[in-house]
Amino acid sequence: MTAQEPDRFYYHDQHLDLVGIRGNDLPIPSDFGIETHSNATNCWRGYVMRYKIVRNKLILEGFWFNSKSDNLPEINGLGPVKTSEIKFESIITSEDWLNRSFQYEYRNLNKIIHFNGSLWLGKDFIQSEYVHMGFQSPTAYKTVLKFDFKEGIIVRVEDKSKQANSARESGTCKEPQPESMKSEDLEKWIAKRFSLDIDFYKKRQNGENDN
Repeated sequence: MTAQEPDRFYYHDQHLDLVGIRGNDLPIPSDFGIETHSNATNCWRGYVMRYKIVRNKLILEGFWFNSKSDNLPEINGLGPVKTSEIKFESIITSEDWLNRSFQYEYRNLNKIIHFNGSLWLGKDFIQSEYVHMGFQSPTAYKTVLKFDFKEGIIVRVEDKSKQANSARESGTCKEPQPESMKSEDLEKWIAKRFSLDIDFYKKRQNGENDN
């Protein structure tokens, strides 16, 4: 198993990775009747979702995915494109790399998502914090922003970078390695590494709750 590809978010010309979530679930391909499969160890889910935040609204812009089915639905009146038919520029971007990693892509869906809860989004990844398992921790990013949503509308944005730095220094986020190689500790550690639920792996100190 290896590190997993995170969902992408675009906000004010910033490219951000999803590193934590609290609230109702964000949509995934199966919500649209699409069965995905993995063809690489860095994406066991078989998909990567792509969102944008425009005028404080959370919007599903598209997603990359693999599927064994040729009968794929339209979403907001749009069907997927085969990534094998996409022409690439000479300079390869991260999105070009994802297009080469998946069979299909939905684009320009502009589907408003009525999400209620909080999203932790990170940028400026710290390579020394990389863990070769699951999704990376918020502490693995220099910049961490927390977005609170109500019915898909931003009600608050907080810069959590200082808290992430403190947690990084004290080691109070996802553990970089299991407590031991016992099966129980390994299973618990893997579950934490693959979870994006901020409450699942977060260690609270002194009874403090991060609202």
